[in-house]
Amino acid sequence: MDNTRRGTCQSGFTLIEVITVLLILGILMAVITTRGSLSADASARASELRSQLRYLQLMAMKTGGASYLVLQSDSANYWAYSAANASNTLPLPGESSAKVSLSSKKMALGAFALAFDSFGIPYTYDNATGTATKLTVSATVNLSAGGQNATLSVTPETGYVP
Repeated sequence: MDNTRRGTCQSGFTLIEVITVLLILGILMAVITTRGSLSADASARASELRSQLRYLQLMAMKTGGASYLVLQSDSANYWAYSAANASNTLPLPGESSAKVSLSSKKMALGAFALAFDSFGIPYTYDNATGTATKLTVSATVNLSAGGQNATLSVTPETGYVP
């Protein structure tokens, strides 16, 4: 006798088996996604800060003024301004406010002040005295986010941030 004619032959998966496999796949994807985003957090924040440094350098070259454009961090916030008027903060791309809160970005950043002149040449800047010192060695900016660390290096003369 042929079992397929009587309907007694069963093939395929039951609903419980399909749901179990989908649940296991969902859990695996959640674990993989979470681990991947934690390690990429510092890299993403470093890329963002690198872009903002490059933007500030380009703005300094575009305006061609006698004043430096400065990106400064006090370990709680970072912001950009013109050395001619330090109280007037400049907008940074991708930011909703002129002063960027590091806690809202879930990152830590050391204190620094980097300036660019109208040729795009990088300097360290002392806001208290208003003096800029041309970089002779690469300036490093250390940041941490998501349990990971990243370092940006600003090259003397060119201001290149790899």
